[in-house]
Amino acid sequence: MSVSRIPTRQRIVNTALELFASKGITETTTRQIADFAQVNEVTLFRHFGNKHGLLLAVLQECLQKYLVLAQVGESLMVSDISSQSDLRRFLKYYIQSSLRALESVPELVRSLVGEAGQYPAESRQALAQGINQVNQTIATAINDVLANSRLQYTLPPIKLANLLNTCILGYAVITLTSDVQAIWRDRDDFVNTLVDMFIQEVSPLTPAHPIMDIAAETVREILLQAKKYGAKDYAIAYLLFGAGLTAVDITRLRLKDYQIQSNHGILRTKNVANQVRLVPLNQKILGHRYGSATSNPLSAYLKVRKQELKDLQKLHNGDGDEIEAMFISGDHKPLTLEEIEQLWGRWTQPYCNLDGSPLAITQARHTWCIEMLARGIDADSFCIISGIKVKELQAYQTRLNEKLAIDKAIALDA
Repeated sequence: MSVSRIPTRQRIVNTALELFASKGITETTTRQIADFAQVNEVTLFRHFGNKHGLLLAVLQECLQKYLVLAQVGESLMVSDISSQSDLRRFLKYYIQSSLRALESVPELVRSLVGEAGQYPAESRQALAQGINQVNQTIATAINDVLANSRLQYTLPPIKLANLLNTCILGYAVITLTSDVQAIWRDRDDFVNTLVDMFIQEVSPLTPAHPIMDIAAETVREILLQAKKYGAKDYAIAYLLFGAGLTAVDITRLRLKDYQIQSNHGILRTKNVANQVRLVPLNQKILGHRYGSATSNPLSAYLKVRKQELKDLQKLHNGDGDEIEAMFISGDHKPLTLEEIEQLWGRWTQPYCNLDGSPLAITQARHTWCIEMLARGIDADSFCIISGIKVKELQAYQTRLNEKLAIDKAIALDA
């Protein structure tokens, strides 16, 4: 193709896209395209063979532009992504951008759906190859996002991209061909649901450190140390070892999140996706009982806390959501993650692991998990109350098996 023909071909493609998008494919004729592009209809046929050949060229051009936008968008975002919340942001950005692109050419999408059965096999194959290119580009971006965030997914990135784009295209077709509000409240409802569905199956890569629990006698000493520092410290330590909460879980707790049900304490926690998890607060920790549902380290602290709340509400004239937090700092703000880690540091300062490393706050959760498994809870129930995914369970089971094997070996000397 000579240089002089390139502008003509591009002008025909641009004109065809404009007419297909505004009038639909069926209602647009090759003569109309040729007239608007200011070329002879014979010239159009010489470049594209027929209307289907021209449509294929238009679709390939759209896909190429979309690929460029996708590559630019993911390159701007991927390098800045390092957490699960950032992955959520990336997915929302991609889904919303894709829907906007599809909804900007409504008549083209409607026509593609309505006339799909009329396309020759080679056109359908070429279109499928273009879609595969988009999927591969997004799969590469998703793979980079997961790697940067140290996350893993149950499906390979290419299958994840295929599924994601299928959902996006399906929603766009429903939106443009029917009453979508009969299925989804609005676009945000669909986008958030789709993101939640993918995020739920994401999990951290194998931890950099192995599962390390804390010996029963050390746990007892840590709780005693926390008790010496006051009711708040004691209550937080009790939640770490008695409910397996993470430090982040504790920062999100509100006063209303602790309830007594069937003579047992139940905690209500939420994750980053705002999903609720109910966790029983064990009254026994590694063989030692810490009161009852109505009289334990947390209930003792809450009596003091609720009195503080009354005083603060008077001070703020009854206004103050932040002081509804279960644990607050000296300036009456919700306790931060850093502050909880500082509390942990002062309780555990005298103790260390066998390798000499300081005890990490995550080891409290490991200890609780292993104790729950040792007590005989089934895998499904354990995953429900702990929020741990089935594929992460093996690491805890392996550590429990190691402890049981050591106990059996020691018993041989008895």
